[in-house]
Amino acid sequence: MPRYSVFALLMIGFLVLTPPVNAAKPDARPLHTREPFPNISGNTLSGRLLELPTAATGKPVVVVFSFSRTAGKDAHLWNEHLAGEFSNAVPAYEVVVMESVPKLFRGMAMSGIRSSMPLSRQERTVVLYRDEKLWKLRLAVSDDKRAYVVMLGPDGHLRWSNSAAYSDSEYAQLKHAIELLLPVHP
Repeated sequence: MPRYSVFALLMIGFLVLTPPVNAAKPDARPLHTREPFPNISGNTLSGRLLELPTAATGKPVVVVFSFSRTAGKDAHLWNEHLAGEFSNAVPAYEVVVMESVPKLFRGMAMSGIRSSMPLSRQERTVVLYRDEKLWKLRLAVSDDKRAYVVMLGPDGHLRWSNSAAYSDSEYAQLKHAIELLLPVHP
């Protein structure tokens, strides 16, 4: 193969693999209260496309993130309590981040997750296979063995986030934050 052909192939490869200089990079800093919540788009466990916070515009919403199997157990506690107390007033969504799960084991992991939750929760559980590092930065993840919970206001802005694994006192803080956003009925 002539030298110029090899050079041309190398240049084409470089241009194809190099991202554009002006490509928008996602904001990779920790989220702060009152800021707009970044968009999450993915398929639910039931297979339908879901975008947050768009899916819940106009009402408060809770989003529970889990980055490991152990965190999934913590997420279950949060969701169980939310469903028991706020199921109609405040939708709760779960984001299962599985980017670090080897592709060979993802099917088994998905099957186990599906079998452990009712269909109603599967409709509100988004699975992400990308952006794990980004979401860990945004949520200031220090321990991936626990769930990270955020509450968004009706405007899609962050209103509350937790700082520990599920406990009655952490849940009481979330409950109080939710009650502040719900309309008061006489």
